[in-house]
Amino acid sequence: MLKRTHLVGLNYKTIPIFPVPIHKFDIGGFDQIKNKLIDYAYDFKKREPEGVIISNQGGWQSASFPVNNEDDLLQSFIKDCLVGFPVIDKSVNVKVDAWININKPGAYNIKHNHPVSDLAGVLWIKCPKNSGNILFDNPTSFQSTNEIDSYTAEFKEKFNLYKSYFFPPTEGRILIFPSHLLHIVEENNSNEDRISVSFNMRFE
Repeated sequence: MLKRTHLVGLNYKTIPIFPVPIHKFDIGGFDQIKNKLIDYAYDFKKREPEGVIISNQGGWQSASFPVNNEDDLLQSFIKDCLVGFPVIDKSVNVKVDAWININKPGAYNIKHNHPVSDLAGVLWIKCPKNSGNILFDNPTSFQSTNEIDSYTAEFKEKFNLYKSYFFPPTEGRILIFPSHLLHIVEENNSNEDRISVSFNMRFE
């Protein structure tokens, strides 16, 4: 235990560097399009009932598709939302691929990240209560476990400095994060389907 032996004047300040930015968008007027997007997701599943299996366990996931068709309801909606990304330089060319997720009760997604992309994101369309949080691993948690455990609760809360961090799904919200972050989608413990659209963003 460190003990002070001399009176020392200290002017303390925390300077965070190398942050992990998480970008959150709340979509105004989402209720006006929500049911159309839900129908779109189920129609997509009817056309491709087999889907693909990547990180999904028990749920249905579509194959990925490029977001470039302005005549397509979902693609044009995603495009309109991402055009408003205020912190991406306008000179950067952004390419987006997306896929639909329908997690029935009991379904979840195992720990994974999104290789060969720069940012990844999720658009939550239908999220009943207890339908599964998205939980991220701190990329430095292995080497900084003792450090994190040693901080006060107030310090951890101020800087979101934890070994993992979760966000509850919220209808009409987009969450965008660095693609290297390992994350899981917890089990859907509701009695209804949880519907979302995930996507990858590549910068050129």
